[in-house]
Amino acid sequence: MKKQFYILFLSAGLSVFSSCSDVLDVEPTTSIEFEGAITDARSADRALQGVYSAFQVEDYYGLSYLYYQGLYADNITFVGTFTTHLEVADRRINPTNLQIANTWAAIYSAIGRANVVIQAVEGLETIDGDEKNRIIGEAKFLRALAYFDLVKVFGGVPIVTTPTLVASEINYGERKSVDEVYSQIVGDLQDAETRLTGFGDVNYPFGASEYAASALLARVYLQRGMNAEARSKANDVITNGPYELAPNYADIFTGTGMSAPTNESIFELAFNRDDPNALATSSNPSTPGQKFYVSTNLYNVFEASGAQGDERFAASVQMQGTRRRIVKYSDVVQSADNVPVIRLAEMYLIRAEANARLGNANLPASLQVISDINAIRERAGLNRIVVGTMTNAQALAEILQQRRLEFAFEGLRFMDLKRYNATCQAPLNFCAPDNNFRNLWPIPYQQFVTNPTLGMQNTGYN
Repeated sequence: MKKQFYILFLSAGLSVFSSCSDVLDVEPTTSIEFEGAITDARSADRALQGVYSAFQVEDYYGLSYLYYQGLYADNITFVGTFTTHLEVADRRINPTNLQIANTWAAIYSAIGRANVVIQAVEGLETIDGDEKNRIIGEAKFLRALAYFDLVKVFGGVPIVTTPTLVASEINYGERKSVDEVYSQIVGDLQDAETRLTGFGDVNYPFGASEYAASALLARVYLQRGMNAEARSKANDVITNGPYELAPNYADIFTGTGMSAPTNESIFELAFNRDDPNALATSSNPSTPGQKFYVSTNLYNVFEASGAQGDERFAASVQMQGTRRRIVKYSDVVQSADNVPVIRLAEMYLIRAEANARLGNANLPASLQVISDINAIRERAGLNRIVVGTMTNAQALAEILQQRRLEFAFEGLRFMDLKRYNATCQAPLNFCAPDNNFRNLWPIPYQQFVTNPTLGMQNTGYN
């Protein structure tokens, strides 16, 4: 008998709102239909594509979550009247901010879909072992990515790993500790690595692979300060993976749909004209609407590096009249720019940073640290750093600078500033009296309305 699967948002205290004008005008959606039945490998793959699709919405990687990582930091500014965006730009997010609420719901929607696939496929006998491992491995990778995206901005969040299929089974979730969330992330990624061994195609970065799981583990370990583990995973991807740095930086961002123009992307979200994002149009002053532009500070840093030969300047930003436009995503006709989520360049800089942190800050950086930095500088068109001329502390500063230029508008900046304890500095000033709490965003107010067991709000937002 054909069975329909449902994701009940209320299992995590989630809700979707029909009104943007009144936060108390709440019309919770308790479930959304997961289209189709999961009965065999083909239907399981169709359901898995629904998980990938959940990452592409405008509230997530299609615009808001991705750009907010630079807007809340120092890479992006906002021009417009939407209070939701202005609060993020001003670093004064109100718990009633509806965009934050919608983004929270979008991420949990991705988690919910992954849970449905994992549970359904685990119980199927019509799929052979290898295919079952692949599908579950991809879903666990995606679930881990979603939880990492939550924990790095909200801190501890509810952990939901099973779908709720009928209303009587709804179980409101409480917030778990940051350590518990990271434990869930690492467990999913380690299982994904094992299940996805042998799966993956360098020409098809649109599906999770063994090395995508390893690369995301490297990112997670680095953010947790587990530098030896981060170094190991990044090194594995660099030395054993099939990826290579693209000779021309700009080529990385020319992919649309299922087109991968280089072998640098380890995991990438595919968009097309029928499944578009809003990244290019939201920074094009020639089109109507509210706009995200390059911050003055980042533009000046790019311009100075460009004067030294940095090709990333022209490939990332552009002056259009008086506006500093983001051009890394440039397709304003079909809005079909693909979004690289994890690239090989990051693995070089993770290995460099981990090694520098493992060394004595005042001693010269190792040959490996300098070589990894130079791999990124040389590809960009910059001069090499001479071995022996930079301490580990200086190397860390250079790595942060290169990460800012290399991954601008790719969703890593706020995470990087927090890891470097740099949110204390201007313009964020999160170490000013009574302001340190802004290193986390508020849990959406609406979640406390629908989930009385959720627990405490993040400090400072009560």
